Amino acid sequence: MEENEKEVEQVNETAAVETVQTESAAAADEGKKAKSKKPAILGAVAAVVIAAGGAVGAFFGLDLNVPAATEWVKDYDAVQTTAKERNKNILLAFTGTTWDDMSAAFEKDIMNDQEFIKKMGKKFELAQIDIPSGENEVSEDEMQKIFTYAMMYGLETTPSLILINTEGASFGSVVYSPTMGLESVIESVDEAEKAYKDLAKLKANLEKATGVKKVQLIDEIYEKSPDEEKAKMTDYILEVPTLDPENKSGLLGKYKLLAAYSEAGLYMQRGDVISARELLVKTAEDSSVDPEYAQEAFYTAAYVTALSGMMTTQKEIDYVCSLIEKAINVYPESEHIEDLNQFLTLVKQQPVQDEPAENADAENASAANTGK
Repeated sequence: MEENEKEVEQVNETAAVETVQTESAAAADEGKKAKSKKPAILGAVAAVVIAAGGAVGAFFGLDLNVPAATEWVKDYDAVQTTAKERNKNILLAFTGTTWDDMSAAFEKDIMNDQEFIKKMGKKFELAQIDIPSGENEVSEDEMQKIFTYAMMYGLETTPSLILINTEGASFGSVVYSPTMGLESVIESVDEAEKAYKDLAKLKANLEKATGVKKVQLIDEIYEKSPDEEKAKMTDYILEVPTLDPENKSGLLGKYKLLAAYSEAGLYMQRGDVISARELLVKTAEDSSVDPEYAQEAFYTAAYVTALSGMMTTQKEIDYVCSLIEKAINVYPESEHIEDLNQFLTLVKQQPVQDEPAENADAENASAANTGK
């Protein structure tokens, strides 16, 4: 269970750069291994709000006569134009060479290695966004572009390589660490590329599948997709209960919850927390929903209530506590029990704000009648 809150505001530009700098230092200390980005199974409502459509870019039929990229270009807009003209994907390097020693080493030992450029340049247009140490080093417009691209591609730390298709969507990433050599970086890029090709094949098969087989393909694609692509699968998610009403796939409960997340996300966008909460509770109480997903639904119902600022009365606090307790009881063997108990303790400690005047008057009148 993760709490994902993203607010993209121009005033956060400097903070975003500082965050990347801090996380890069942490990555150096921990010696993180390169990895393709792996999506979580499920997340909070914000992670599954319906997104605009999009499609996987072409990966096959690459023209062998297309010129190979021979250098890293720092004008990302120009690289995007070239990639579209050549029908090639983009390998985008996020670095911070003026303030991050690991980025400087990555640029020198990996990016500027001629073998790496030759191999990557055949398949990708090569782009570099070098994050400055301070916002005064570049124009305000340039800083805004850097911030926008960092947010768009989910940049976690520098140095990182982001793989981007011809539609402009990321389909994998490699986070560099000092323990990695040239071959390790190449291997990681190749693995991310292969995973993307495999996903494209699955999507092609999906259109021909029916019934339980289609449900299984939907689930395989969902699990292998990055978060931004998961958010575009709403139509498939909503189709699962119709495709497999008897739950022969064993996936019905999971997709009922995902469908509830999509609808709850729309309620949340309209500020209707109560309807979102009621929908999640109804889903949690559905007998076809597995305990682990029921637990998540109860938790998320409690979480969105707490996040909305509705816990101002003892009645609301007690109700949220009851939701957390239901989450604990429905799946007591869960690995999240400790987190849920901590959440419960925090909610119980929530101070009660002043009751509305009409409530206070009603309570005083009741007390007066009782004393007669």
